[in-house]
Formats: sequence, structure tokens, C-alpha cells
Amino acid sequence: MASSGVAILTSGGDAPGMNAAVRAVIRYLAHERVPVFAIQEGYSGLCSDNIIPMEWFDVMGILSRGGTKIGTARCAEFKERAGRKDAARNLIRRRINSLIVIGGDGSLTGASIFRTEWTGFVKELQEEGKVGDEDVKYCSHLNIIGMVGSIDNDLCGTDMTIGTDSALHRIVDAIDCLASTAASHMRTFIIEVMGRHCGYLALISALAAPCDWVFVPECPPVPGWEGDLVKQMQGSNTKRFKLVIIAEGAVDREGNAIKADYVKKVLSDAGEDVRVTVLGHVQRGGQPTAFDRILGSRLGCEAAKHAVEGLTKEISPCIVSLKNNEIIKLPLMEAIEKTLSVKELFRSKQWDKAQELRGSRFSKKIAICRMMAVSEIKPHETHRTVGVLCIGAPAPGMNSGIRALVKIAAYHGDTVKVFYEGVHGLISGNCKVVTPAECEVWGMIGGCAIGASRKTITDENIGFVMEQLKTLDALVILGGFEAIFSSLTLAKVAPLPIYIIPATISNNVPGSDFSLGCDTGLNSIVRAVDSIKQSAASTRKRVFILELMGGNCGYLTVMSGIACGADAVYIPENQVKIDELQADASKVIDKMERGVHRGIIMRNEYSSPNYKNDFVAALYAEEGAGKYVVRDNILGHIQQGYSPSPFDRCMAAQFASKVYRNLEKRLVQESFTSEDVVVVGVIGSNTLFTPVTKLEMNKELRVPTKSSLRWLELKPLIPILSLPPPIVKPIVGQGEKIED
Repeated sequence: MASSGVAILTSGGDAPGMNAAVRAVIRYLAHERVPVFAIQEGYSGLCSDNIIPMEWFDVMGILSRGGTKIGTARCAEFKERAGRKDAARNLIRRRINSLIVIGGDGSLTGASIFRTEWTGFVKELQEEGKVGDEDVKYCSHLNIIGMVGSIDNDLCGTDMTIGTDSALHRIVDAIDCLASTAASHMRTFIIEVMGRHCGYLALISALAAPCDWVFVPECPPVPGWEGDLVKQMQGSNTKRFKLVIIAEGAVDREGNAIKADYVKKVLSDAGEDVRVTVLGHVQRGGQPTAFDRILGSRLGCEAAKHAVEGLTKEISPCIVSLKNNEIIKLPLMEAIEKTLSVKELFRSKQWDKAQELRGSRFSKKIAICRMMAVSEIKPHETHRTVGVLCIGAPAPGMNSGIRALVKIAAYHGDTVKVFYEGVHGLISGNCKVVTPAECEVWGMIGGCAIGASRKTITDENIGFVMEQLKTLDALVILGGFEAIFSSLTLAKVAPLPIYIIPATISNNVPGSDFSLGCDTGLNSIVRAVDSIKQSAASTRKRVFILELMGGNCGYLTVMSGIACGADAVYIPENQVKIDELQADASKVIDKMERGVHRGIIMRNEYSSPNYKNDFVAALYAEEGAGKYVVRDNILGHIQQGYSPSPFDRCMAAQFASKVYRNLEKRLVQESFTSEDVVVVGVIGSNTLFTPVTKLEMNKELRVPTKSSLRWLELKPLIPILSLPPPIVKPIVGQGEKIED
């Protein structure tokens, strides 16, 4: 019996990254030899029979595009039972028994209702002779698998939805642009962002930008907030510009809407020079970020895999989502009902419970925003000095981390002393106390404002270092493996609490899933590769061999490979052999012969001691025998540049907050040991403080142990998403098939 089929549709508002999910579903199912269909224009196409079969090649070139290739539309017809019955007929006639829906809570609720009515529709349509008995055999059940495509990030139980990260990039880029004009005129800007029932976009934007006040639906201001707002703004007179961010659904404690124009009047009456910018649908547009391309690809593959499991059996309706950087499946209606209950809590003015349903991290981010809004050192019963320096290569997000530390220290009545040029400044005493006003715009700037160097703390210079440490109550080091080596030396004497915040685009620091800079580095690579692809759009067939940074860690290469649609990636963790290079070249030749005009090969700079970029390029050219032209590129330091991404800025603020909360506990100790020299890391949902002496790492290669590299599990997705399945040809005289 032939296989049942799977259909996919996008519904409701569009979101960047939907195309990545559609592409992943279709290509995964193509490799599984499962019939797959795209429903054009959402539920409207489902009711009107606008359903087309899809092949692996039908989704070429859409990974980097915003919106959704298969269209989306709101559909009144599907809200009626008669419309859903027509939809059922259209699926049964094609023997489709699994429906993958990408949309928001309304779209997924409609899918759930459709599923509960399915058995009745099948019976009625069969009795009416509108579907054949043979077709019905394949469609005794309807499986529903959902993915949330929404820039609002409003689904309870998931960390991020498709499109949210891209929307944050649009918002933060706009704020960065407005900051320069605002500073030129010493103005206050009010920015309204999307988020009718969820303040996530406003909250994270406030963390990522030099924001003085943020309005979100989950945390309405107390009565009389107008006076508090004016006081906050007038207390920020050391700043050349001031910023207020408002979610479109912001309300006061009585449930009355807070609009940008009203806030403008409040501030204007107080003497502020105010401008309002409503960002609108620009937040939904544009190319998806690296994160959304990867997220869409991961969710799409998992949804397709689950659909394959449901071809011969009924499976529970679910939403495939991201939690603690792992792909999970949530019961569909349980997740939707929880999400809808937040809106009910808004209506009944139960703000605290609404925040609880958003998760503990939401409330913590609100608290961090309040600390980050300080413009001067607050009076406090104790005063401490925290030292900060950067060791290693500069990474986007270092400045964000320093700014966050200065702000949070000021909130607690403490000061931050920065040491210039890394260890050089620590040895020579080249340092300065930085005020919140001085570092206000640092978070928007890439690189390292206080300078960084690869010089490490060693047994030879520890004596000079100890003299400077006598002036401090704690030390924070931002950096990569050089910071780890320096902290191992410091752990021998442990004169005070010492924290290492991972900051390197290579993302190779043990003790943390993520380092400051790695997300910005990924986006820098994606932008560069998109440009390279475009350069070859109107030329003959080309294969690009790209060398990426990362040291002995292949994180950037694997994740960029998924985000850019690479045909093959070569990383130090899986040392490449000559036969693998030849086999990959043969696959690219096959792809070219089947109509593809471009190939992307990515290799980490240390993927092989012998097979360098020029060698790999020469091999591909030789194997291609003129079928394509080969170009090799070394992306180089472009990967370390650019302004830090919202993800890196937000993570910097969270790291700084965690350091300070932990520091409060350690400072009550009378003495310190090597256990007080720690790496601050994010592992899954937890922030851990791992003593440097207990890190699992390969010191010689400067990488964590291979068993801790969770991202390595994603590498098998690359050939599925970038290489077409082999052609299946029948053997003459037999009914069997073989793979070419």
C-alpha cells in the first residue's frame, strides 16, 4: 500500500523563519519518500483546494527570505463547520492524514477543532460519495502537529517562537539608529513595539538598549506612575538621550491603555523634548536572523519526523517547540489554553499570575531592566569595588557585559574599576572607575571599549597582579580560553571572588552552552554568505569554499552550515579524510546536474592540519572537471565585528545580574578558595557557577570535552536540508527499486 501524505500550511500573521520551517518539513519528508503537500494561503487554500504536491527542489532559495513562500491568509470559511468539511474532503482525496500547521494560538486552536471533527467528516463524506473507499483507508485519523510562528513570543511553555529573534533585530537596529539622532539633539524618544497581549519584545528590547522606562502588559505601573516617570527622566540628565519603550498592549493597573501619545504629553509637560516612533510592521519584515533560520530548521525537521511516525498510527496533537535549547513536544490544547488564560488574567487584572505564566525568567528580566535604568550610583550602606578586564580576542557583547556590570553595581551602591588592555593594565595599574553615564552607549557597540589582549596571568606575573587585586572586593574577567588559563593561575591563590564570563565568538568555553559574541558572529557569517550567494545569482554554476573562525571548536561552522544551507561542513571534532572530501564533491556534482547552480562548503580554520582552503578548493575543482567554477573565501575578522545582537546584549545583562546575586553570598565569607574562582555558564535552563579547577576540557586543544558539545547533535541535519535524496530507479524486469 502506498504511503499516506503530509500537508503543511502557514496561517495567521507571517513571521521571519517560517520559510526555514517549511523548507525543513518538505526536504525531510522528501528524504523519507513521503508524499508532501503545501497548502497555499493557509486555511483559505485548505477550504478552496489550493493544495500542491512538493518536491525537494521546490523550496530552493527560500531559507534566507522573510515571510512565507506558501502564503498565509485569514479564513472566515474555516470557522464554519461546512468549510472545515470541505477542507476534510480536499485532504482525504489526496490521502493526507497528517497536517503540520505553523501559526499562532488562533490557527492552532482551529486545527485542534478540525481534528476532533475528523471522524465525523470522514463518515459523512463517505456516505455522500464525495470520497472513495480506498482513500478513506489512508485517512482514518488526522494528526495535527503545530509550530508557533509569531514574533510576539507569547506561547506559554516555550522559550522562543519562530520570528521573535528577527523582530528583536529589527527593533534594536531601529533604536541604535534613533540613538544617534536623539543624542545629537538631547531628545527623549518613545518607541512603540508590537505585543498586544505579550510584552516580550518590549522587555528584551529594553534590556538590549539604553532604556530608561519600559511599559509591558504583564507589569502595569502603579497609580501615579506619571510622576515616577518624570522623576526617572529628570534624574537622567547626564544622558544625551533618553528612551522609553512601550508594548502596544500596555495598560495601567485599571486596565486602561497606555499610549505613546499620552506618555509624550506627560514628558513634554515636564519640559522634555519628545519624539514618538511607532515601528509597526517593519518588525515582521526582512530576512530571518541566524537564530530563526536554525530554529525553523530544527522545528521543521522534528515536526516532519513526528509526522512520519503518525502515518500508520494516530498520535496526540502537539506543538513542537524550543525549551532550554532542546526541541520538545507540548500537548497542543494544554499549551494553547495556558496561553489564552494569560489574556483572561489581563482582563481580570491578575497581573502577578499573568507574569507567573510567562515563566520566572520574565519576572527576573523585569527586575534587571529596573537595575539597568540607573544613571548614577545609588547610596548604599556598604560600598565595594569590582574590577573588570577582558582577556583574549575581542568579542561582540563584551561592551554590553561591562555596561551591565557598571549599571547593576551602581544600583547596589558599588563601583566598577576597569583595567585597560587586559592583563597589561592589571599589571601596570592602568585602570579607571567607570560611571553609568560614561558607558551608557557601550552596549550598542561591538569590540571592546577597554581593550583586550591575549596576554594571560601566569606564575611569573602573579605578584604584580596581586598588588592590584588588593584594591578590589571581586574581579570579573570577560573572555575565552585565555581567561580560563588566567583564572587557573588565580585559583592557586584565590585572593577574592573571581568570575569568568564567557566571551568569544568561538563558543568554546567549557561550563556554558553559550558565550557572549557567538550569536553576533553567526549573524555576521550569515550576512556575508547571503552576499556571496547573491554575487553568484546571475553567473554560471559555482561552488564556494568558505573558511570560518572557531579555533578547535566547530560550533560556528555547524550552526552557520544550517543557517546558510551549506552542502558540507568540516570541523575539528570530526577530522575530515580525503575520501570524505571526494564523496562530498560527487554529491555536489550530482546536485548541479539536477538543476542547482550553487554550492556552499564550509570548513573550520583548524578542521585539518593539511586540507586547507586552497587544497579543498583545488580538489573540488578537479573532481568537478569543469562542471562548475570554484571560489574560495576566508571570511576572517568580519566574524568578530558588527554591533552585538539582541541575544548577546540580553545574555550580557543576565550574566551580570547572576554574578551580582552570587557575589552577595560569597562576600560574607571570611576567606576564599579555588572554589570561589568560577565560570558563569548557561547550561540548559540553569545558570551554573563552575569552579575553574573542575571544568571538563581539553587544555591543549582549548575546547570542552566532546561529550558536552550538545550542538554537535545538529550536524546530521545539514545533508538532509542541503542535498537532494538520491534518484530511485526501477531495476529492469523487477518490481524492486534501488538507490542510485
